[in-house]
Amino acid sequence: MTPARGTAYLVAGTEATDLAAALSEALPTDGATAEAVRDTSVVQDRLSDGDVRGVVVSDDGDDGIAVFEELRAAGAEIPIVLVATDPEPDRVTEALRAGVTDYVTAETPASLLAAKLEAYATRWPTDWRVGAVQWDDISSGVSHDAKNPLNVVMGRLELLDIGEPHEDALHRSVRRVETLLTDLSRIGSTACPVSETDSLSLSDVATEVWAAESYENATLEVVTDASVDAENDRLQLLLRELFDNAVTHSEGPVTVTIGATESGFYVADDGPGIPEADRDEVFDQGFGTTREGEGYGLFLVDTAARAHGWTVSVGSGESGGTRIDVTTA
Repeated sequence: MTPARGTAYLVAGTEATDLAAALSEALPTDGATAEAVRDTSVVQDRLSDGDVRGVVVSDDGDDGIAVFEELRAAGAEIPIVLVATDPEPDRVTEALRAGVTDYVTAETPASLLAAKLEAYATRWPTDWRVGAVQWDDISSGVSHDAKNPLNVVMGRLELLDIGEPHEDALHRSVRRVETLLTDLSRIGSTACPVSETDSLSLSDVATEVWAAESYENATLEVVTDASVDAENDRLQLLLRELFDNAVTHSEGPVTVTIGATESGFYVADDGPGIPEADRDEVFDQGFGTTREGEGYGLFLVDTAARAHGWTVSVGSGESGGTRIDVTTA
């Protein structure tokens, strides 16, 4: 999908009239105009006309972030800029993390706002949130389409009497490509920004994930009763990948611990740990130290965290193993 290439910018909110007039005069594109829409609830219906180039939403007296979320949920891919008279820094941070294209103050000159809007309207993707959704669509499609010919290859290999040592290598290579395609699809869906969260018990989610995986020679210790605001599926994915990483890289029995911190939570193990020289790279796509893995585990952890607006870091645990800290606040 491509962004709308209309000529009208909607300026929505109770204080929209004056800003719309000033913006109309400042727009550099021939035929482009700004239209005041005082009631934000009708913006979505107005977009169906197909001539809207972008939206400016007042965050004074109106919940601009809620309007943004509704428009993105409805599939709008045009620029959406919020404006407020004297916004609190935390409010601006919240809006930008949610994915709004930009956040400006009411003191921003109309000419500068017009220049920003025109730049946003003619670039693709419009913003990181639109780009994440597009990547999800592309990666899921490629993964699905590519697995069909792979299934044909695997079926033909079963019929051929190739023999060793080539047969095992061929099967292993096909399975590796299948794994990569699955990871590709998971990365796309995981990267999409989280829009709705629930208060989830870390203990409950961790225990559920651990039980489902049936890890051998491994023990989970939960030392917190804290909760976290998160999307359940992606919190499960994040914990599963951290548990997998701890168990996979431990040659003997391993104890994995999950606990809370003042700014989030951590997952630690008493395994061999991650060499300090590798710590700057462990969250990079494709970084791995085992032959079996494809190096996407901790990359998925970082991706799921970023989708929530969190950050992750790696260090050493009290037992000398690996400790991953997730900062949620």
